[in-house]
Amino acid sequence: MKLKNIMLAGAAAVALTGIAAADTPDGVYLGLAGGANWVEDDFFFGKFDMQTGYYVGGTVGYKFDFNLRTEFELGYRSNDYDFFRGKSGEVTSLSTMVNVLYDFDIGEGMALSLGGGLGLARIGAEDDFGFADGRDFVFAYQGIAEFEAMVDDNVGIFVGYNYFVADNVDMDFANGGSFGTDYTAHTAKIGVKYHFYEAPVVAPEPPPPPPPVAAKTFIVFFNFDKSDLTPEAQAVVAEAAAAFKSTGSVSIAVVGHTDTVGSAAYNLPLSQRRAASVKAGLVANGVPGDVISTDGKGFSEPLVATGPGVKEPQNRRATIDLTGSGM
Repeated sequence: MKLKNIMLAGAAAVALTGIAAADTPDGVYLGLAGGANWVEDDFFFGKFDMQTGYYVGGTVGYKFDFNLRTEFELGYRSNDYDFFRGKSGEVTSLSTMVNVLYDFDIGEGMALSLGGGLGLARIGAEDDFGFADGRDFVFAYQGIAEFEAMVDDNVGIFVGYNYFVADNVDMDFANGGSFGTDYTAHTAKIGVKYHFYEAPVVAPEPPPPPPPVAAKTFIVFFNFDKSDLTPEAQAVVAEAAAAFKSTGSVSIAVVGHTDTVGSAAYNLPLSQRRAASVKAGLVANGVPGDVISTDGKGFSEPLVATGPGVKEPQNRRATIDLTGSGM
C-alpha cells in the first residue's frame, strides 16, 4: 500500500508537467543535506519509544533541459529508542537510492520538485540491554518533495521532505532468533546544491555598418555635339580609375549631360553616349565594368544655368562619382 501511494504521487507529479519550466540550471549538480528524521514506532511493534534522529546525505545528479532530473543519493539515518530505566538503543539506515524528479517553476530562480526513488538500504538495530543486534539489506523506496532557490548562478539552497520505506526487514534478537518488521521514516532536510553551469556565451552585437561615405567626384568635359574623349578627358578618366584602385571605393556612377542646343529628344541619347564613353575609358584603365553604372540627363541638370539654345562648354560634361569605405 505504501509503494502504491508513492507511485500515485509520482503520477500526479507527471500530470502537472503543463506548469512552466523550472528556472534552475540544466546540467550536472552536487548536493549536500542534513536534517531531522523520525521512524514510525511500529518498527518495534510499538513496544519502544522512537526518538527524533538525524539524516545526512549527498547527491550527484543531472538536470535535463526538459526539467526532468535524475540523481544518485547516499543517505544515512540514525534514531535512538528508549526501553526503560535509562536503557536505550539505536536504529540506523544506510541507503543508496536512484531518484527521478520533475522541477516546476514557481518564480525566478525557484523550483518545486516532486519525485521518488528506488534503491537498497542496510537497516540495523542494536541496544545496550540485549534485545536487538542485527543488520539486513533490503529493497527501499521513497517519495520526495523539495523547494530550491538559487542564491548565485551556481549555488542553490533547498529544503525537502522524504517519505522513506524499507519493507520486510529481518532483524536478529540479541539472544538468538529473529523478527520481521518494516522501516518507515519521515525526513525533513535542508541543504545546498552546486550546479556545474556556465552562462551561455552571448555573441556581441555586430558593429553597425560604416556610414555612407560622400562620393568623390571627377568631371569630364566634351566638345560640342561629341561623345568621344578628348586627351584632357582621358587624363581625368585615368585619374578617376587610379582613385578607385587606391581608395577602396566600391562603386562608380557616371552621369552624362549636354548643353541646351537642340531638342530634348536629341540631347538625352547624346548624354547617354557620353556616359558610355567614360565607362569604356574607366574599363580600359582597369576598373571592373560591373561596378560602373551609367545614366544620361540630357540638358535637364545644367552645371551653369542658361536659356535654351546656348552653347555652354561646362554643361557638356559627364560626372564620375566614386563611393566607398576608403573615401
